[in-house]
Amino acid sequence: MATNKASRLIPGRYPPPGTSPIADAIRVRRGARGVTPLDAALLHVPPVAGGWNSLLGAIRTKGNLPGDVRELMILRVAAINNAAFEWIHHEHVGRDNGLTTAQLYVVRDTDTPLPPSGAILSPLQTSALLFADASTREVKVRKSVTDALLKDLESWARQSNPENVEETTQDLLVEAAAVVATYNMVSRFLVSLDVAGMSDDEVPWPLERKEHFVPVPSPTDATHTIHAITLISSSSAPWIVFANSLLTDLSMWSYLIPYLLSGAPEPVPSESRTYNILIHSQRGHGLSTLPPSPASSVITSFASDISHLLASLNIPTPVHAIVGVSQGGATALAFSRTFPHLARSVVACDTSAKTPAGNREAWAGRIAMVYGVKDGEIGKGREYALNVGMGDLARATVPRWFAAGSRCADGEVERKERNQWVKRMVEKTPVDGFVAGARALSEYDLLLNDDDSQGLFTSPIERVLLVAGSLDGGGKVGNGLNRLREEWNAVRCKDPAARAVEYVEIAGAGHLPMIDETERFAEVLREFVDDF
Repeated sequence: MATNKASRLIPGRYPPPGTSPIADAIRVRRGARGVTPLDAALLHVPPVAGGWNSLLGAIRTKGNLPGDVRELMILRVAAINNAAFEWIHHEHVGRDNGLTTAQLYVVRDTDTPLPPSGAILSPLQTSALLFADASTREVKVRKSVTDALLKDLESWARQSNPENVEETTQDLLVEAAAVVATYNMVSRFLVSLDVAGMSDDEVPWPLERKEHFVPVPSPTDATHTIHAITLISSSSAPWIVFANSLLTDLSMWSYLIPYLLSGAPEPVPSESRTYNILIHSQRGHGLSTLPPSPASSVITSFASDISHLLASLNIPTPVHAIVGVSQGGATALAFSRTFPHLARSVVACDTSAKTPAGNREAWAGRIAMVYGVKDGEIGKGREYALNVGMGDLARATVPRWFAAGSRCADGEVERKERNQWVKRMVEKTPVDGFVAGARALSEYDLLLNDDDSQGLFTSPIERVLLVAGSLDGGGKVGNGLNRLREEWNAVRCKDPAARAVEYVEIAGAGHLPMIDETERFAEVLREFVDDF
């Protein structure tokens, strides 16, 4: 991305060498870069440019904060304030100071609630990120956030200056606050004056990220559009495709994604591996639309949507894995049945191969709740469903997904932000999308043969992993998946060359283990996908 365009508000001033002592001092600090577009804007008021140069030089080179922590805080400010110029000029500095692609992804992702999952960032990096985020968004930082940063700065100070820990810790806190305040000043100046013509530019991501709206054709015309995002870390990296649950969207994978990028912690000592990622919102969810006839939305059609995405986006097949949860888990199983040649493996989480007994009535009851239907009454209509019903559904659904014992359960403090985040996702789900998905889940059976494919157990797909949170359905979901593993292997393992279907239970996790127990889920997923 070019950073030498002209501001659309003011011309830059570039005094020739030797004509401005302040500009010459800037050139000394900048080195080979010379006077930048930022400096050229400031040089409209030379005394300000001179003071700015002295302040920024001190912040950047004369402090004692670890370089990775300083740059992480600067980059978080840039991401929140949409200061693309600032991000571009500091991402490479962050990398030079040890920040990885996985860590930079967490810093850049300003939509996913903090704190991030463990292991991606160090404790000091995490507390510094929370401090920079709070100071930038709220100005007044909560005492708990400052105390956490103080604690981690003290631990670092004990290693770097054990003879004067208290004073060093205080100094480091002041420096951290100064870094955040200074780069808020920088970003606001950059954006307000359109420095380098970049005030409308999106802040880059630390890998190639593209957003797609892909029309899905029928025999005559496009019927609906799938919203997808591709994250490309390497042209040669294997691809993993993710399918969301009912009542969520593609953002539900946000906590997990950094574990699949360069610099993520490895579950076992091995050569570092990174993945390309395709996330999408299933039809009727997020920004993906439904076909004109929602009744055509069945579980196998969700798998067909993924097949179309792979073709439309020119993603090489077979992809390494299709990963889905709940409705997305059923989609992954359907994909292994209908399109086994397009994927080497599937990972199906917290789902089943057919509608469990009693679920048809349960889904009908949830649809009735959304429309305010009680005791045979006529529903209260679409406006009620949008403004009241989906909220009622969220309040009923999320406590079931994150049952007692989950770190995301109602009343738990540690991951309460995730609980509320998921509730908002449920509330924002389009009503028609929920109804279409609920009806699809009400009546499906992937164990049967149909016109398009054989039953699930005869799928030639190379690898299969089934995963369930131990708390999901009071353990019933995991028990069902374990039985599915046994029944599947009774057929599959008649071929001595076939790999057995695997099952893993995530302790302490509910219906969405990649959210409430991200660390353990990431470990299980990485051990599986890194093995072939």
